[in-house]
Amino acid sequence: MSLPDSKQSGPPRWLQFRSSTSYIGVVIFIATFTALHLVGNVPAYGFIAKQKSAVAGWFADQGSSRRWSFFSGIALLFASTLLLALGRSLATLVIARCLQGASAGIVYTVGLALLVDTVGEGQVGAWMGSVLSGMSAGVMIGPFIGGIIYARAGHLAVFAVVLAIITLDFVLRLFMIEKQSARKWLVEDDYGTFSEHRQYPPIGKNQTCAQEQGIIDEATADIQQAPGTAIVQPSEAWKDLKNQSSEQEFSLREGLTKFLHSNAVLLKSPGILAAMYGGFVQSCLITSFDSILPLFVHETFGWETSGGGSIFLAITIPSLAAPIVGIISDRLGARRVILAGVVISTLALTLLSLVEQNSIQHVILLCILLAITGFGTTMMLSPLAADMCATVSQLGEDHRSLFNPNGAFAKAYGLFNIALALGEMVGPALAGLCYDVEGWKVAVWVMAILCASGIAPAVLFTEKRRTHSLK
Repeated sequence: MSLPDSKQSGPPRWLQFRSSTSYIGVVIFIATFTALHLVGNVPAYGFIAKQKSAVAGWFADQGSSRRWSFFSGIALLFASTLLLALGRSLATLVIARCLQGASAGIVYTVGLALLVDTVGEGQVGAWMGSVLSGMSAGVMIGPFIGGIIYARAGHLAVFAVVLAIITLDFVLRLFMIEKQSARKWLVEDDYGTFSEHRQYPPIGKNQTCAQEQGIIDEATADIQQAPGTAIVQPSEAWKDLKNQSSEQEFSLREGLTKFLHSNAVLLKSPGILAAMYGGFVQSCLITSFDSILPLFVHETFGWETSGGGSIFLAITIPSLAAPIVGIISDRLGARRVILAGVVISTLALTLLSLVEQNSIQHVILLCILLAITGFGTTMMLSPLAADMCATVSQLGEDHRSLFNPNGAFAKAYGLFNIALALGEMVGPALAGLCYDVEGWKVAVWVMAILCASGIAPAVLFTEKRRTHSLK
C-alpha cells in the first residue's frame, strides 16, 4: 500500500475511498472518541488540553497538510497511555495524564479543522454533530466496558484494550488521504464529487518525465548562451541558494508575533467570542452534574454507585442526536437552533428544582428533565462549532496576509477547545459549591441562570443565514 505522500507517477491505491468524506469523517469520529473520552477525564487532563490546543492549532494551520499534526496527537496518546499502564510512582501517573490531555487537545483541534477542510461550510453542521457525538459515545461506552474488563481481567487488560484501539486509530489515519492532497489526482464535478478521470501517460523510450525534461531544457539553455556570457559556477549558485533559504526561514520571533497577532484577530471577533462563550456554558452545564447528581440521587433516593452512574445515561443518550441537530442547523441557520437549545435547557434546569421527594414520580420527572437538558445542550454545541467555521472563513477573507491559505480553522477550534476545557473546570466547582452551601434547588437555579446568559450572545452574534440550501 502506497502512502499518500510518496512520490509516484500515478495515484495511490483506493484513492477515491481513502479521500472520501465518509471515510475521513469516520476517522475523525474514532479519533475524537479515542482521545477525549476513552482515557477518561480529570482536572489535569482538561487544564493541559486547553493549554495545548491554541499552540496545536497554530502549528496545524502553518503547513499545507494537517497530516503530521494529526499523527503527533495519536503518537503522544499511545506513549502516554503506555506510561500510565506501566507507571508506579505518583509523578509518573501525573505526567502520563498530562500528556494524555495534551494529545486530546491536538486531536480535537486538528480533527475539527480537518473536518472543515473536508466537507466545506455547506454541510459542516451535520458532520460536526456526527464527530462530536463520538465524545458522547465514549462517555457511555468507555467506562462501562472498562469496568467489565477490569473486574474480570485486571487493570493491565484494560490498558491492553485501550492500546489496541489506539493502534487501530493509527492505522485508519495512516490509510487516510486528505482532500487537498487527493485533488492532484481527482477531478471534481459540478456537485462537488471527486472521481479519478485524470490520465497518466506511460513513460516509454521516446518519452521522458517532466522533471527530466526540465533538466534537459535548463542544460540546453546554458549551452546556448551567447559567447562571453559568464557561466555561474556551482559553488556560487549554491551560495545564492543558501542565501535565499536563509532569507525565507521563519524566525522564532516572527512566528511568535504572527501567532499572537492571529489569535488577537480571532479574539476581537464577536462571532468567535460568542461561540467560545456558548461552548463554555455548554461545557459548564454538562460537567456540573458530575459533582452534584450522584450526591443528590444518593441523598434523595438512596441510590448507590450503580444507580448514581446509570442516571447519567439520561443526559448522554440525547446527545447522540447531534448529527440530526447539525443537519437542521445547516438548513435553518445556527442562530435559531442555538437559541432553541438555550431556552429548552434553561427551562429544564429550572424545573429540576421540583425534584425533591423519594417517589417513582419524582424519579421519572428527574430522568425526563435530565434528558431534555441533554438534548438542549446538544442543540448548542454542534451549531456553535459550525457557526465558528463561517466566521473564520470571513476573517480569512479579510486578513489574507495574516492567515495561511488553509485559513485559521485549527487556531479557532483551539480557542474553542480552551473554552470547553475551562467549562469542564468551572462547572463542577461552581455547582458543587452551591450544592454544599445551599442545596440542590439553588445549584440548579444557578445553572439555569448561567444557561440563560447565553441567550444574548446567541441572538446578537451568531449567523442567522442558512449555510445549506433546502433543495
